[in-house]
Amino acid sequence: MKRTLVVLLSFFVLQWHITSVHADEEDQVKSTGFLLKKDRSDHIHSAISKNLYFTIRPDYRKCVSPICGGWFVNPVNRKRMRCPNGRFQKECYVGTDKIDIRNLSEEQLQTLRQAMYDSRVLINAAISNSVEYGELQISDAWISANNEPPSGRFFSVSKSGIVCITYPCLTMDAQVLNRRHVKAIADLDLSMVRASEAQLVEANTALSSDEGLPISGSFYKVSGPAGEALGISASQFYLKVVGEKPLSCMPTGCSGQICSDTDVITTCEWRPEYACYRTATCAAQDNNACGWTMNDELKRCLASFELKQMLNIK
Repeated sequence: MKRTLVVLLSFFVLQWHITSVHADEEDQVKSTGFLLKKDRSDHIHSAISKNLYFTIRPDYRKCVSPICGGWFVNPVNRKRMRCPNGRFQKECYVGTDKIDIRNLSEEQLQTLRQAMYDSRVLINAAISNSVEYGELQISDAWISANNEPPSGRFFSVSKSGIVCITYPCLTMDAQVLNRRHVKAIADLDLSMVRASEAQLVEANTALSSDEGLPISGSFYKVSGPAGEALGISASQFYLKVVGEKPLSCMPTGCSGQICSDTDVITTCEWRPEYACYRTATCAAQDNNACGWTMNDELKRCLASFELKQMLNIK
């Protein structure tokens, strides 16, 4: 009997301690929005999110930075995420940002910054908790076609390469951003988006790229001789911010097998296919990164060594 009473008493003491700690944390969060640094050991990680797609809006509260003046970020197509304050919320406050998009000119950086303050960007970013109140580490950004707010779900739409002789035909793939879902669609209607001809041309080019065109919108039914399928009516689309500063590309690596704008240190084993790069062109590619220009000559050279390796021919 005594042993039972001791166990029960210990349990109630433990529960009281946990409740009091949580109450203290709740008071801190209510008063500051964040757990104080000395009590955040269980919440601090070098990165609290992998790269996700976010919409953002500026924080215009008037208090000292970084407590105020940062960004409210919203992960698209998600109900909530863990924030730098250690809580799961639909929208997180992040105190600072770091734009890590290569080769942006000063003019492009200013344009992007203004679009961020106008809440016109879709970003791919991670949130790091390496600094107080978090840091938004932006690796890619897209600016909306106009200043109208998006509605619906967010997708990246790309052409699938399928060609049909009837309609509707599932010629596009719609990747749900921040999710693994991909839906084959028959049409993408951009007519509701107020955009210039130049923007529409750029959007169509993005549809043919591997990354696709980021949009917000809703499904609708498409009917035709082949039956019914789904299309998406876009409320907004986003065009990627690509650096314009010229790259100074050069062969690097121990055997000259790497094309980069910086020196790259590699191991020094020699592979026969490296000989193909001696006459190849190292230059900035369409994705604004250094790379080998894959012309017919280089493709044939690399393919011949690959075939020899498969057939075990020396």
